[in-house]
Amino acid sequence: MNETLTINEHDKREDYQSDFDKIAKVLLNETELITKENSYRIREIEFYYHSDNHTDFYCHKNERQKKSNRLYFHRFKNPDKYERLKQKGIDITIGNGKSIYGGILIRAIENIKTNEILTGIGNITNQIINEIGGTSVIQDIYNSNKTIFDSSAPIYLKSFLDNGLKIFKKHRQGLNLKKEDLESFYLNSKYNYFTYPLIEIVK
Repeated sequence: MNETLTINEHDKREDYQSDFDKIAKVLLNETELITKENSYRIREIEFYYHSDNHTDFYCHKNERQKKSNRLYFHRFKNPDKYERLKQKGIDITIGNGKSIYGGILIRAIENIKTNEILTGIGNITNQIINEIGGTSVIQDIYNSNKTIFDSSAPIYLKSFLDNGLKIFKKHRQGLNLKKEDLESFYLNSKYNYFTYPLIEIVK
């Protein structure tokens, strides 16, 4: 399953969308996000990917994002201070271990038992932190070499029967135009994928 998060390098920045489409289908319809306490369906994600041919100026380019199939907790440095930090988020990393940075931001999850949908990247991060045992566990996750598919990890992904849900996409949320993005290409690209109604374009 690790290979499902692989992104090929393309000559044109427009061609990366097809790789994002394929990965989104797997994450939104064919996997569960598992913690010690609950199982979740991922309902909304956003792609951030920076390479020589896809210079996404909105990617954090954190060193953690150079890894593949790991978790990146936004702005995590000190476990003691992180709980009080307001601006949090969680990425599934899609870097190449060298010069490419990438992350898939989790924007909405649904509790499989209760069908409750949790939105807001800070809310999701706080919920996950509570369920894995606190901010100190984040440091353990960072120190280990376990992938997001390793079931012995405090939080992991596992294969799930295809939900068959319709997948939609739109531009990413909460971004402000950066001066480097001269054509607004990355601002306006539809790198946000979700499984509740808007305009269907993934078939």
